[in-house]
Amino acid sequence: MLLDKKGYSLVELLLVLMIVFVISSCALYLNNRFVEKHTFELFYNQLVLDVRHVQTTALQERRSAHLIFDSGGTEYIGRKSLSEPLFVKKLPTGYSLSQSSTIRSLFFQPNGTIEKFGTLIFDTPSGIERVRIYIGKGRMTLEQ
Repeated sequence: MLLDKKGYSLVELLLVLMIVFVISSCALYLNNRFVEKHTFELFYNQLVLDVRHVQTTALQERRSAHLIFDSGGTEYIGRKSLSEPLFVKKLPTGYSLSQSSTIRSLFFQPNGTIEKFGTLIFDTPSGIERVRIYIGKGRMTLEQ
């Protein structure tokens, strides 16, 4: 009696499924790392815009303005004064300002210069990220 050899054995099917599973797992892992990195870049770009907004407010209104990290470092507040907030922004889920940051707030003088410089250290799901704040020629720059 002849056996019909048109199909695949169970072992061959399991081997193919295992290969597909391994490749899919690698693709998902790499995609997840890309999304985490992209999330920090989006947050960093928004932080740069918000810092510039606070600095511009100080220049336009010729009075001091602040950007303060609050609520355990999970949000930041832009303020014209202690009683006049400009905006409140939450950090992405899983992000927080580390206790080891050298500064916790940015203070802009009426001429737009920043009072202190230092490093903002953020705890993120993918590790620690640093944002350095420099003073140069009366201006402030953020560097990742």
